[in-house]
Amino acid sequence: MKITLKNVLINILVSVVLSTSTLVAAKDEDDDNHGQLTVCKKSANQMFKSCRFEINEEFFATKAKCINLGDADEREECLGGAKETHREDRKVCGEQREARKEVCELLGENRYDPEGLLDSDNFVKNPDGSNPYFSLEPGHTYVARAGEDFEETIVVTVTDKVREVLGVNCRIVVDVVLVKEDDKFVAVEVTDDYYALALNSDVHYCGEVARNFEDGALVDLDGSFEAGRDLAKSGILIKAQPIAGDAHRQEYLLGEAEDVIQYVAGVDNLTSVGEGEGGENPNFPCGGNCVKTEEFIPPEPDAGEFKYFIAGTGFVLGVSLEDGFPTGERDEVLCIGQSLDVLDNPDCDIGNTEDLLAQLCKLSPIAFCK
Repeated sequence: MKITLKNVLINILVSVVLSTSTLVAAKDEDDDNHGQLTVCKKSANQMFKSCRFEINEEFFATKAKCINLGDADEREECLGGAKETHREDRKVCGEQREARKEVCELLGENRYDPEGLLDSDNFVKNPDGSNPYFSLEPGHTYVARAGEDFEETIVVTVTDKVREVLGVNCRIVVDVVLVKEDDKFVAVEVTDDYYALALNSDVHYCGEVARNFEDGALVDLDGSFEAGRDLAKSGILIKAQPIAGDAHRQEYLLGEAEDVIQYVAGVDNLTSVGEGEGGENPNFPCGGNCVKTEEFIPPEPDAGEFKYFIAGTGFVLGVSLEDGFPTGERDEVLCIGQSLDVLDNPDCDIGNTEDLLAQLCKLSPIAFCK
């Protein structure tokens, strides 16, 4: 290969980049050792490095594509956009690390290793029951609307199917999110969730298969996990006897499933949700018997959600948060029943139930095909 000044400069640049990355990694390792960080916080640092390497890979790949553009203006615009995206992504990596470390502080956690959490002796063999805030009775179905303009229709139903995860029988619950396009229901997301019922009635989250759609076409399975696979671990979806201030992980697969829940109030004594939490709703069915939670995901440090549950009913309302403040998006349950027949209830506001069921049957035969 002919050695040119350009090649020399490129080699120097690459060496500087790699050396800098090595120095940063070494500094982080040194901070870990001398700062005596917990395993939880060391894990946050490792995910930070992973994030930085990932965005660097994307940045250089995008630059390679940009320099192949024939038009000079397009080329310059492409390179400028790549640099700006890289800067923003670097900032997000840092925010994710801080969010993960805050979770470590909140949970008082060193190493998340729920040994025995899925010991079959701790669970009912036939998960057909309920805890006060989440039903696993086959047939239990509810319909909700979500979004700023209630543009999304959500149908959740408990199937009679069971999946065994690490020796524990987990009930399969199917959650479908749809939007209407040209008066037809189109899938946004279809999720098979695996839940186990502990002897103390806590509902444990064993895994999920999340199928994500765009324009009605399946695009990826992002967010999927199963305890025992790829180092994923289970968590607790919701406790039977929540105590205000308590917090715990709901699922655990770094980079894919990191949901955390905190119980804001055991019984919130709310009769409505005020302007500060998504708009006045005098018909909000809390009746002075709500449990209020806040759920958040460290990889999305700006996002969160307040959720409200009624004992004996379950989930009734979700209020989306950004930087701790309501965004105006809500997830409100319209109707609840013990079979798919509830879809005919006018409160569900479905319109053409047959069309909806036909689409649901295509998306999840085990849940919706009669």
